[in-house]
Amino acid sequence: MLNVFLKVVVGVAATISVLVILLAMYTTVTERTRQIGILKSLGMSKAAITWVIEQEAILVSVLGVFAGVLLTLLTRFAVMRSTSLVVDVEPKWIAISLLIGLIGGSIGALYPALRAARQDAVDALSYE
Repeated sequence: MLNVFLKVVVGVAATISVLVILLAMYTTVTERTRQIGILKSLGMSKAAITWVIEQEAILVSVLGVFAGVLLTLLTRFAVMRSTSLVVDVEPKWIAISLLIGLIGGSIGALYPALRAARQDAVDALSYE
C-alpha cells in the first residue's frame, strides 16, 4: 500500500509542477510579446522561438529540482542530527525527480512556446 501511495503522491506532484510551469511560461510569453515580435521580425523561425522558451522552462525545472534535492538533504541532515531516526535518500529517487522535473517542465512549457511561435510579428510589435 505504501508503494501505491508513493506513486499517487509522485503523480500529483508531477501534475502540479506541469501546471505551475505552464502558468509561469504563459505569463512570461504574455509579458514578452513585444520581444517575440522583434525576434520574428528579424527572421527567427517558429522552431527557434519555441526552443528558446523550452530552454528557459527546462532551466527553471532543473534549478527547481536541484533546490528541492538540496533542501531534502539539508532536512535529512537536520533530522538525523536532532533525532535518532535514520533517513535514507536513494539516488534512484533523486534521478526520478530530475527526470519528472525535466519532462514536466518541457510539457508545461509546450503550449506557451507554441503560442509564442504562432504570434503574428506585426500584432506582437503593436502589443502594449
